[in-house]
Amino acid sequence: MNMRPVFKKILLPANLLICIVCTAQQEKRDSIEGIWTGTSLCQVKASACHDENVVYHISKARMKKAYIIQMNKIVNGAEEEMGEITIAYDESKRILLGETKDSQGRTGVWIFKAEGNQIHGTLTINGSTLFRIIEVKKT
Repeated sequence: MNMRPVFKKILLPANLLICIVCTAQQEKRDSIEGIWTGTSLCQVKASACHDENVVYHISKARMKKAYIIQMNKIVNGAEEEMGEITIAYDESKRILLGETKDSQGRTGVWIFKAEGNQIHGTLTINGSTLFRIIEVKKT
């Protein structure tokens, strides 16, 4: 009796194979979308800035290569809205980058680096002052 394993060739239609590849690429790109929780720690202690526990709701923007981040902080166990920013995404570097202006006219540069289920971020004010360090994980 012959005990060699039998291998069968399975041919997939080309459009199904392309669909599988596209789905995998879409899942990788959309891995940034979701709910992220962690900390936003103030680096300028002599300011109105406070350390915060945060929840970021990240969704794909209508523009290509951009995301919307709804930034909330936890106050008395509940989410409190802080603001929303639209931020550009560099897929090759997995970096989110955006600018905001505060009520005093200062420019803030947000940089977030996505690494798996973690995002490491900073907020720099006026191009030189490290204002916040953000560490969030996807929930």
